[in-house]
Amino acid sequence: MPLFTGAYADPLASSAETTMQSILNATRQTLSLTGAPNVNNLALIVVALTGYGGATNHPWAALRDQEEHYSGSLVKTAAMYAAFDLRSSADQLATAGGLTTWPQIESALIAAFNPEVVAHTPSLISGSTLLRPQDKSRKPDYSAVLQLDTGPDFIVGFTQAQTDAFENMMVVQDNPGATVTIHGLGYPYLNGKIADSGFFDGVSSGVWLAGDYAQVWPAARISCVNDVNTAQGTTVRHLARLMTLLADDELVGPMSSAGMKELMGRAGNFFHQTTPPIWPIDGRFIATHGKVGIGRLKSNQAVFSEALLVHDSLRDLKFVVVWQNVIQNGQPQRTLFEPVATLAEAAMNAFIP
Repeated sequence: MPLFTGAYADPLASSAETTMQSILNATRQTLSLTGAPNVNNLALIVVALTGYGGATNHPWAALRDQEEHYSGSLVKTAAMYAAFDLRSSADQLATAGGLTTWPQIESALIAAFNPEVVAHTPSLISGSTLLRPQDKSRKPDYSAVLQLDTGPDFIVGFTQAQTDAFENMMVVQDNPGATVTIHGLGYPYLNGKIADSGFFDGVSSGVWLAGDYAQVWPAARISCVNDVNTAQGTTVRHLARLMTLLADDELVGPMSSAGMKELMGRAGNFFHQTTPPIWPIDGRFIATHGKVGIGRLKSNQAVFSEALLVHDSLRDLKFVVVWQNVIQNGQPQRTLFEPVATLAEAAMNAFIP
């Protein structure tokens, strides 16, 4: 089983859905005229899920969907994905080889996967002037991330340290778990996997994660719209591809998608946690899974982002919502996020199944 298997079929391959896009544009213009914060600069995409599982023509509408922005903690989602994919690939290798002990498995991983990591290391990593030689040539620390599993589903599972790291970075939504995960994977595999899967274009657009959230390792940066440059950025279009595949149970595979969604299903979400909530937990729109992003631009302004799976309980429809580049200029969070929720609701309401 190769570690790098090529790009997923793009679930957003069709053009923007006309009605959703028209309503989204009109709502943005109305909010702009009222002076709502950020609406002229935020990036947002809404993707319809119900009725389109596994398809490449999910209806969607977006604003600034191809702009690269610094996204803060939002792109920890990609580190989770890369780790789950490594576990799945290792499990398949061990199963195919009839390997029954961890030393056997680790040796096989080193022999089979390390040359692939070298071959797929992005030039933005291998040629970076910001990274040290060891950062450009790291391989996954297999024993830090993986171990022999005793469960019924996988021969190879996650170590307790890695399981704790997922809990910290995805549920608690803190930095130490992300640092552990990124250090276990290494920039070459992490960014090589993201690009090979179709979530980064290899040049300047898509999910880019080459900073460890602790400044222990140097960071490799690319240009972005909302800051000087970024080591942790994405476009909403690329991250929505990942989230749509996750929602469709196609990201890595059904069991791995379920495991990732279990983590994201226990995380907090901005619209539910403002005071009072923009989306009450017993209201129409329910964020069932998510990952928030909070960071600081080099101007020291706080910037917010979020990726959500949303259930419209009135119509029993499901959506992906991803937004970013919401910059705080003294507003309370409810004032800051209300226009974003209004835009997302407008696009969801415009979808006719």
